[in-house]
Amino acid sequence: MMDVQVEVSTRCNFDCFYCAGRDMVQGDMPLERFRAIVDSHVARYGVPRRLSLQGEGEPTLNRDFFAMAAYARTIGAEPFTITNGTYKYPEHFLADFRQVGVSIDTLDAGEAASIGRHNLERVIEFVENLRGKLDITIFSVAVSASVQPVREWCRKRGLRHMIQPLQGKDDYSRRYPQRIQLHRQPTEYRCHLLENDGMRYYDLSGGEMPCCFIKDASRFESIAALRSILEERKVPLPCAGCAHLR
Repeated sequence: MMDVQVEVSTRCNFDCFYCAGRDMVQGDMPLERFRAIVDSHVARYGVPRRLSLQGEGEPTLNRDFFAMAAYARTIGAEPFTITNGTYKYPEHFLADFRQVGVSIDTLDAGEAASIGRHNLERVIEFVENLRGKLDITIFSVAVSASVQPVREWCRKRGLRHMIQPLQGKDDYSRRYPQRIQLHRQPTEYRCHLLENDGMRYYDLSGGEMPCCFIKDASRFESIAALRSILEERKVPLPCAGCAHLR
């Protein structure tokens, strides 16, 4: 069974400096397109193990977000999302979600604002309102030492914590070139995401990709093409700098 991620919005009420979404066309996926993507995926690959409603925007800005989550349940999939936690009515998540991710990079309001993450107080309140009612994972991008207090905060509250490194691919890192070191050249020219065929990512337009890390879709031809290039012991342009290549 595959994990499926659908980019339901590229819009966001944050402006995090590391987010590739701020350079993308801003918009929301229509509910009809979402349903068509899901139906097509199920027909070709079967019901996904988990259906994530997320991309490079804040998913709750899409007015059909909760209708999409409900539709995921009708096909037998488990809906998931990662939100920035500014949605005003956290209780709305209880109807269809059992698991939810919330992005918190730091517990210092001033530092959060400097990153581009605003209204930290509301985000904390969002988490506290849902704690004990949903399975919550806090996701932190490793942009400073402040991530360690977040880890301790999560531990005290019984929350799972995931630390995400800054992505080295140039469709991300052009926003923060001073923070990225040169990545090693792959030696095996292999990618577990391509080999296991365990994920599909559908972007705002409905384009199908093998993972959620390809943001410049203009350089993506097909999944088969990526595999063919790797077999030639070359790095496909859409994958250059990706940490998943080995």
